[in-house]
Amino acid sequence: MKKLLAIAVIALLGGSLSAQDYGYFNSMALGLKVGTAGLGLEAAAPVGPYVQLRAGYSMMPGLSYSRTIDVPEHPGAEGSGKGANIPVDAKATLHFQDASLLVDLFPSSTGGFHFTVGMMYGPKDAVKVTNPKSDLPNDYNTVGLDVDGYTVRATNNKIDGYIGVNAPRPYVGLGFGRAVSNKHRVGVTFDLGAIYWGKPGLFAPGEPLIGDIKDVRVTSASMNGRDEGLIELAEKIVAYPMLNLHVFVRLF
Repeated sequence: MKKLLAIAVIALLGGSLSAQDYGYFNSMALGLKVGTAGLGLEAAAPVGPYVQLRAGYSMMPGLSYSRTIDVPEHPGAEGSGKGANIPVDAKATLHFQDASLLVDLFPSSTGGFHFTVGMMYGPKDAVKVTNPKSDLPNDYNTVGLDVDGYTVRATNNKIDGYIGVNAPRPYVGLGFGRAVSNKHRVGVTFDLGAIYWGKPGLFAPGEPLIGDIKDVRVTSASMNGRDEGLIELAEKIVAYPMLNLHVFVRLF
C-alpha cells in the first residue's frame, strides 16, 4: 500500500512538473487587454519555450470629434465657390476594431522579453464622418461635388462618408511578459508596436451619370482646399501605434 501511494505521489509530481514546461499547446491562457486598440479579449498558447501564439479581438469605444467647417452654398465643379459659405457641423466617430493573430518570439527560453509579428484585420471605415446636427445646403441635392466624374451629394440633407484604410493590417512590435506563465496562474504582459494600414483617404458615395453608385476618394483638391488641410494630414498617417496592457489567467 505504501509503495502504491509513493508511486502515485511521484506520478502526480511528475505530471505537475511537466505541465509547468513550455510545451506545444500544452497550456492555454485567456486574457483581457486595454490600450490604443481599445478593449479586447485574447487567447494564448505556447509552442515550445521560444514561441507563443495569440489570437484575439478588440474594439475601440465610439469616441467622436466634432468641428464646424465652411461649405460653399453652391459647390459646383471641383469645389469651386459660388455664393456664400455656410457653416456645417461635421462629426467624426471612431469605428476601430480588429481581429488579430500574433506570434511572439522569445530570445530566451525563460525570459519574458519578446518580439511580435502578425496580422490584424478590421473594417475599412475606421472613422465614420457625417453632419449630424446641421443640414447641408439643398443645392447639394442637385449640384453636388464632382470627384473624377462622380457626383458626391447629400441625401435628405445628410452625407455619410468615412476615412478608409486597408482591412488587413500587418503588425510588428515588442513586449514584456508571457501570456502563459509556468510560475503563476495570473500573468501581466505589455506590448508596444504599430500596425500598417496603408494611405488613409476620405471616401463618400459618388453617383455617375450612368452606372452604379460607388465610394470615391475625396481629396483636398476636389474640395478646393476648403478642408483646411485635414485630408492631406490624414493621408500621412499610414501607421497606427499599438500600446496595450494584458492580464492573462492560465486555464490549464
